[in-house]
Amino acid sequence: MDKLFTNQSQTSKLIIGLVFTFIVVRLGSLGLYPFFDSTEARYGEIARIMMETQNWITPFFDYDVPFWGKPPMHTWASAASFQLLGISEFSGRLPHFIAALATLLTIFVFAKRHISHHTALIAALILISSIGFIIAGGMVMTDAILTLSISMAMVSFWHNYTVSTSTKAGYLFFIALALGMLVKGPVAIVIIGIALVIWSVANHCFWQAIASLPWTKGLLIFSVLTLPWYIQAEIATPGFLEYFLWGEHVQRFLDPGWQGDLYGSAHKKAKGTIWLFGLLIAFPWSFIALHHLLKSWRRKTLTRKNTNKALNNYLVAWFLAPMVLFTFAGNTLPIYVLPGVPAFALWLAPKCSSIKQVIMTSLLSLIIIICLLCIIIGGGTTKKSHVDLIGNNALKESVPLYYWNKRPFSARFYSRGKAALLTEHQQIAKALSTDQQFLFAIRTKEVNSLKSVIDQACSAINKSGKFTLFSCN
Repeated sequence: MDKLFTNQSQTSKLIIGLVFTFIVVRLGSLGLYPFFDSTEARYGEIARIMMETQNWITPFFDYDVPFWGKPPMHTWASAASFQLLGISEFSGRLPHFIAALATLLTIFVFAKRHISHHTALIAALILISSIGFIIAGGMVMTDAILTLSISMAMVSFWHNYTVSTSTKAGYLFFIALALGMLVKGPVAIVIIGIALVIWSVANHCFWQAIASLPWTKGLLIFSVLTLPWYIQAEIATPGFLEYFLWGEHVQRFLDPGWQGDLYGSAHKKAKGTIWLFGLLIAFPWSFIALHHLLKSWRRKTLTRKNTNKALNNYLVAWFLAPMVLFTFAGNTLPIYVLPGVPAFALWLAPKCSSIKQVIMTSLLSLIIIICLLCIIIGGGTTKKSHVDLIGNNALKESVPLYYWNKRPFSARFYSRGKAALLTEHQQIAKALSTDQQFLFAIRTKEVNSLKSVIDQACSAINKSGKFTLFSCN
């Protein structure tokens, strides 16, 4: 066994095999479990409405409610996949998985060019086996594509800065900025800006870094790619720019209990929690990194002799940028760390002198991922989807579906938009007076409060999680 770890050719084959194992496991799992409330089901429903209405300018939270919370790139991706492959969990998640693979390829090519082929393989394995990256790489949300855009920007900037003849890399930097603006908005540019400013100031090359970019043509490319949608979005639904640019990008960060969120509740956390989230998202490699830092601190050296110090500092700035941005934010989620994880993999890879440790750590991650997927697929999770209550588009077209007081996103997605919300007793009475059969979903704890209304015409036919489904006629 030890001979295997000393033979570089055999080790490379083993690393490649492990990388492809992670890819196959995650790809194979994409369609095996439903969209859970609330994130995936919400974004899945927004994409489904876009595909159904063929409105590719304005994402809609509901048929008559525009979604101003995010630009449409991630919605375009899932909606286009629905259009090509049909509506399913697999087709909704596939574009985000492809974005994760593109990020993986980006850092592999970067490391191969600027460090070594062997280090590139290790970096790819670290990235694909980081718990946060492999999970987010198969979820319907903004973060996989955002991570790709930031990785493209950081990689292309470095290549543009270090290779004086690389004008194309400079243009690619502005294309990546435009992609970030279309998937997440200004926060993508802020993360990139923080990383570049920290690195250039620390390395006394701020003005050289600025001067290295093709600003005139680059800004033209950026404007051509971003402004048309932002302008059309404001024209289509006036008020979008004010809410998105001021509310989502200023008030959300300054006010931990921001009440202006039109689409959910603020994720209030203690300031600085983002650093703990960093340990979670990069697990199990985060603890390998802590061990390395502790050992290096004891030896009073943080970089190996053969490590490019400037590149090392660049990767550190890139990795820390999202956490620096969200350190003082009251609204944070673990996934906000994700754009820095590719840099973390690139930074850690040259420092992993023990190939045996690399293999064993990635195997541990693989076992954890498989166990988590088995738990999720087997239904052993606290998150719920209403596919278990109402079925996967199995409702007859002529049978209405109503929810009382609360209508989860997964109910809307799996009913293909049929689920309607009732909030008044008069609405129930009106539905009952038509003598038409309908389905009525009620939170189980509220059933007794409606007992006198539904006892005469309704009977319970299913129960899942906190809801009971009635058939009424």
